[in-house]
Amino acid sequence: VCFVVVCILTFIGTFYDVLLRYKVLRKTSDENSDRNTITLSTLRSNSKLDNKITISKLWTVKTHNASLDVRDANITPKPWSEALLSFSLFVNISKLCSLDVGIDTLAPVHGLRFYSMLWVILVHTCLISNQISENKTFRNVVEKDFLYQTIGNSIYSVDTFFFVSGCLVTFLYYRTMANKKIQEKKVTKGCLGQVLQFLAMIWYRYFRLTPIYLLVIGLLQVLMKWYHDHSMIELPTALDYETCEKFWWRNALYINTYFNVPERCMAWSWYLTNDTQFYIVGTIILIIGANFLPAAIFIVAFFLIGSWVTTALITLHTGHMPSIQDPFAHYESIYDKPWTRIGPYLIGMITGWYLFKINCKANMQKVIVVFSWSLSLIILTSIIYGLHETTFGPILSVLYTALSHSAWAICLAWILIACVTGYGGLVNRVLSWKYMYPASRLTYCTYLVHPLLIRIVILQGERSWYLSRSFLAVLFFGNVVISYTVSLFLSLLFEAPVVSLLRIIHPLREWKQL
Repeated sequence: VCFVVVCILTFIGTFYDVLLRYKVLRKTSDENSDRNTITLSTLRSNSKLDNKITISKLWTVKTHNASLDVRDANITPKPWSEALLSFSLFVNISKLCSLDVGIDTLAPVHGLRFYSMLWVILVHTCLISNQISENKTFRNVVEKDFLYQTIGNSIYSVDTFFFVSGCLVTFLYYRTMANKKIQEKKVTKGCLGQVLQFLAMIWYRYFRLTPIYLLVIGLLQVLMKWYHDHSMIELPTALDYETCEKFWWRNALYINTYFNVPERCMAWSWYLTNDTQFYIVGTIILIIGANFLPAAIFIVAFFLIGSWVTTALITLHTGHMPSIQDPFAHYESIYDKPWTRIGPYLIGMITGWYLFKINCKANMQKVIVVFSWSLSLIILTSIIYGLHETTFGPILSVLYTALSHSAWAICLAWILIACVTGYGGLVNRVLSWKYMYPASRLTYCTYLVHPLLIRIVILQGERSWYLSRSFLAVLFFGNVVISYTVSLFLSLLFEAPVVSLLRIIHPLREWKQL
């Protein structure tokens, strides 16, 4: 029913969009018959016009010297018109495929998202495929390969997402607070105003993420139930047909990581739960920091040091030892708990605040730049590839487990700062490549669906596989293509309309990007 309703709304919204564009074409054609002709294709490809359409001022568009602009910006758009245009494929595709960074992000962040997502897909492809491998010794053989540490230490790809999330939220919050219009609004002042800020930001985040999240959970439950009844293969981790039916509400409340793994629905959603909890804590810190910065600094330092100490104590208590062979050891104690993973998020917040304070501009000496780049690359490489044929003792295990995630985030902080301020060189060109922006904008949907699609590919085969490096490489690239294809469909039909609708009805529209 949900798919049918959304498809109907998409058809109506797209048709309405075409009618509005056609009206503009007719009007501009009559007014400028002696000027350059504007065709429907050029109208559709004009990014400036598309940007105006997305805010529902299309009917105010005029022609001015063969270019399109808005003459009367004071005309109030009609809510129902904005709502219909939220479902327009033309509008949503133009947003998705825009090669402009926009005001809501930092260019290198797109690269960090995209490459980290590829890393996550690679890891899940290898780990899930190994569950049905005929040659059980294959993993034991490849684990001895130096490069296999890329798979075994993939947990740091998630730290990249935590870092990016904390950085963007902080950077955008303080830049929004610096807006004079925001400062003049009474609703943002005083204790009541701060509470409203908090509620508005949490409200937007929840309804921004949850609808598509619950949709994928529903698809997961139905599809895993069907494959359980029809496939000749049974994946030991694909029990979502039972757990999602019983415990989906825990995911909806973002508390699922506090329950035992066998009772969890959509196991990979632990990241989303942690990130949401970090966002709640981070929002409180940001609001406090906007009024009394020393208090916010103290809270950040308290949580950061507290996370290190807590992780160290848990590591000692459980006897955890980092290893490539069992990267998810003590999963429920160390891997997925917010108090052991909040470090990168907090460091991201510090980075976002710093970029705001310097307005993304810095003048650094060459010696400092060279030293920082060298040190960061050495630390990053050591974290990922430093466990090869190495066994840590208790002290080194504690230090590595407690500090490595934050060390990873600190290195990313330097990379982001260097790229944004003009000291990134080749790295910045790779991370900020504009043709990567559309794929980066699909990251959330890709994260939600890619493990489900990997499972479907495996269960559809109905037989175990004989794994090899070349086979896994082909499987990985296939999973990347199908994951981003399905994500494009979900984004255009579900995610993008929800985001647009929220920006229309958000109680504090100036905070919509947060």
